[in-house]
Amino acid sequence: MGIVIKQGSKNAIFTYLGFFIGAIYTAVLVPRVFSDFPEYWGVARLLISYAVIFAPFAMLGTPMAIIRYFPKFIGEERSKFIFMALFWALIGTILLSVMIYFMSNWWFVDEKNKLFNQNYYYIIPVLLGYVLLELGSALAQSVYKSVLAVFVKELFYRLIILVDILLFAFDIISFNSFLLIFSLAYLIAFIPLLIFLIKEKNISLKVDFSFIFSSKLKGLYIYALFTMTGASAFIILGQLDNIMISEYLTLKEVAIYGPSLFIATIILVPSRSIMAIVKPLVANAWVSNSLTTIKDLYIKTSIVLSTYAIYLFILIWINIDWIMHFYGEDFGQGKYVVLFISLGNIINLLTSINGTIINTSKYYKADIFFQVLLIGLTIITNIILIPIYGITGAALATAITIFSQNLIKLIYVYVVFKMQPFTLKTIYLLLLGVFLFLIMNSLPVFFNLFISSIIYSAIFSILYWSVAYLLKLSEDINSLMVNVLNRVVNLLK
Repeated sequence: MGIVIKQGSKNAIFTYLGFFIGAIYTAVLVPRVFSDFPEYWGVARLLISYAVIFAPFAMLGTPMAIIRYFPKFIGEERSKFIFMALFWALIGTILLSVMIYFMSNWWFVDEKNKLFNQNYYYIIPVLLGYVLLELGSALAQSVYKSVLAVFVKELFYRLIILVDILLFAFDIISFNSFLLIFSLAYLIAFIPLLIFLIKEKNISLKVDFSFIFSSKLKGLYIYALFTMTGASAFIILGQLDNIMISEYLTLKEVAIYGPSLFIATIILVPSRSIMAIVKPLVANAWVSNSLTTIKDLYIKTSIVLSTYAIYLFILIWINIDWIMHFYGEDFGQGKYVVLFISLGNIINLLTSINGTIINTSKYYKADIFFQVLLIGLTIITNIILIPIYGITGAALATAITIFSQNLIKLIYVYVVFKMQPFTLKTIYLLLLGVFLFLIMNSLPVFFNLFISSIIYSAIFSILYWSVAYLLKLSEDINSLMVNVLNRVVNLLK
């Protein structure tokens, strides 16, 4: 776990900076820049949703295959392996792009979303860029060089979007130019990662079509097929709310949903940097059949991520009324979107790396059955809840799905591998979170929302981390806190 905390801390710097940039444009700029035309931002969000849903079918399971099988290939075979992954991903992307083009005449014909129907073709460059960025990120993670991958995906990409929105806000570019830059953002972000991969001595490319069709890759292709299906189901679960909001409501509601969803997604920030390191570690542990290592990662990752998650959720909720007030009349309708999505995200992090354990094991095929069931649940809950509760209904449907998904995987991992991520410290953490949430939520507003939020946030932060340290919930977090405190003291000397 030491390597996870060490590299995860470095990755967290870029991840938090990226989320800070994302917060600037999603939570600050979008409600202002697109207040008169929220459907413009709704179009941009739908482009991403459709492209991300299509992406697993375009990638054909290659990113997860890279992470799992990369350690098994060495020397010249590794170069052939990388070519194979790139070949199939590009073939899949081309086929999906052709399908999108020829099926658009009946696919994108909804009259109430006419603006999106006029710009659907931007899905193709978004799709291509997303695929290349995921492949590059998987390769970088496989050689334990995840820092650049995190920088590109979490920070550089968001900087491009920020600049794009600012150019549009100051009338430097038109809406069409805004969408063009927006659709090319993933491709632009991929450039520094591509340069790194070319220069990386552990990574090279050797064209060999006979290797692609060799029988020794049969197991890999079966794995890729099942993980493709599982990944597509997982992504559909994450993006279906946007699609269904556009079907039942309008592009305006799609736009309004975005900033509130982003606030709830802040809870996942620590997991992005840590999971980039944990995934290849679990994959390597399966190669050596080190169940002890996997169990240790399972437990420690759970307590680390859930400690951060509960802190961030309560911090967000202390500030929620001020945030919604800042968003304004239209964009400020998502208070309970934040609540339900946040609770779902806490459950997701509390149950730790159950999905990673399944997907990198020999039982990876089981995940597809779970995902298909959950897609059905997502569709049903959205159909029922969106017409009744609007965007809050979409958030509630998502939370129900996240809870169900992680409960199923938690039970499966326990039954098959005899592992579960919870300890007595998990109970202490949950009690601490509930206790402080009830206290902070009952405090009155004084002066104004903004000043109250700042004061209560400071009080809560001191209380939470002090008690967490004293309870020794996580040795890794305690060690990190001591290191940070020592650095601060040294700086003040």
